[in-house]
Amino acid sequence: MAECQDPLRENAPPSPVEAVPLSRASITDAAIDFIEDHGLDRLSMRALATELGCGTMSLYSHVRNRDDLVAAIVGELLERSGILAVTASEFTGWQQLITASLHAYRDLAVDYPGSFELLALAPYDVAPVVEHLERLVVALRRAGVTGDRAYEVLGALDAYATGFLMVWARAQAGRKESDERASSSLRDLRTLEVFDQGLRVFIEGFELEFARNEPAAD
Repeated sequence: MAECQDPLRENAPPSPVEAVPLSRASITDAAIDFIEDHGLDRLSMRALATELGCGTMSLYSHVRNRDDLVAAIVGELLERSGILAVTASEFTGWQQLITASLHAYRDLAVDYPGSFELLALAPYDVAPVVEHLERLVVALRRAGVTGDRAYEVLGALDAYATGFLMVWARAQAGRKESDERASSSLRDLRTLEVFDQGLRVFIEGFELEFARNEPAAD
């Protein structure tokens, strides 16, 4: 089979749903749906081709290999998250920028708990992640975080959000069984409300740190 679209057949009854022609975008969308339905561990070029109803070689006309597919998924997740729009926006202060960025990141984990870790664990130095992170650094500086402090804030921001939301997303994707011995207080440590509370503490901590390092007024 060369394509994931059934050929037209004379006198065949009309299909209730038109097949989507193969493209890099349609394959990426299908891969995200596959992960959310079946889990990241089951994603392979063969499995995705089977899901689409085509031959595996058909996929290689649009994505070079699984790593290229993952890169396409990461780029699509960035687009769907709204984080790119956040970094392009103007904010009255870096606190508002951080809040908007982490909320977009959090909402992505909510919407795509199975796929989230592909973005969360993507290396810093590969496209499209590197471009996104450099834009975020520029946005932080534009919002009032000076010099290399923008990278300091970014590092802490990413470590906190990725660590918390990775565990939360995996639990939502059904990969972690809840231990009945865990108290409700322990289970409540991994809620989105706690994530937002931690974000506020994060911001307050950097406010104090910045204040301590400001030059004294004459």
